[in-house]
Amino acid sequence: MNKELLLEKLAYFLNPENGIGAALYFVLNQNEDDIVRFADIENDAKNELKNRFLTYIKDEIINNEELHFLNISEADDRKNVIYRYDIEEQPERLNMLNEIIAEGERDKFNFNQNNLDGLQGYLITIGNEGNQIALYKKHHPFNLLKQDRFLLFPSNERLVKAEKDFIALDNSFDFMLVDNNLIVLKLNTLERFFGFEDVIRNQAQNIMSIIEANQLLEDIEQLNELAKSLTTAKKIMKLRNSPVLNVPVENVINFINNHQELTGKIGFNDNGTRVVLTTAVSKKLFLKLLNDDYLFSQLTDLQYDTHAKDRLNKNKEEI
Repeated sequence: MNKELLLEKLAYFLNPENGIGAALYFVLNQNEDDIVRFADIENDAKNELKNRFLTYIKDEIINNEELHFLNISEADDRKNVIYRYDIEEQPERLNMLNEIIAEGERDKFNFNQNNLDGLQGYLITIGNEGNQIALYKKHHPFNLLKQDRFLLFPSNERLVKAEKDFIALDNSFDFMLVDNNLIVLKLNTLERFFGFEDVIRNQAQNIMSIIEANQLLEDIEQLNELAKSLTTAKKIMKLRNSPVLNVPVENVINFINNHQELTGKIGFNDNGTRVVLTTAVSKKLFLKLLNDDYLFSQLTDLQYDTHAKDRLNKNKEEI
């Protein structure tokens, strides 16, 4: 899914003629497992909830001309970006998004019998019988206003003490499932609460095997220590589609020897057939090399170091 197709899919839910509805579910932790319970809310509140999330989708995604849309395996440092989750290994806890669309019905949460102490998040489905999206919103302590905090609310001319807990929701959310595509709006939430850090490290180890098989490096152990760092593991994960790994070793070595930024900083073995990384600088530059960060302008004959790259020659499927 590319950005244009995503926007087209989302625009469907903004059309009032499509009979769009919404449902809210609580994600609760019980005995170290996540369970999903249907939250029954009155129709007026349900419609307002739906409209608030649709307004967020319209303003922050559809009408946001500066928004970038990247594969999560290629995440870089740019801002104003959302990601398509394109990695085969997915945190198990996020399967609930697929399940809520596929199955729909859940036991109802009963406020007289249950409590919200184990509340982890909120699932929101938006759509009709034939077409739905699912949103996930992480629960934070400020979303739940408990009665033991001495809450007061206005009633006529007086302030009255609240006798029940209150849930306060804004219109933002963390993840979205659209046509079986997981869209990540808040990468930090994915990393901190859903085990994505483990996925990153696993992916980095897989890429290390590919780099080793490429035989460009004299000794893969020169990178193994770096891969333990999450920041570096992210950089290594990005290399899974690196075009540099498909370039003949001899050509890569010639490039290093003739590049003003790399020559003298990245070393070689005695016969000059393999790269040797002995310094922190050489390891950093080598990862940038594999990421194809060193580009050449055909217009000005200048060399550039560019971290974020948007390809112009897209294939037919991407178009």
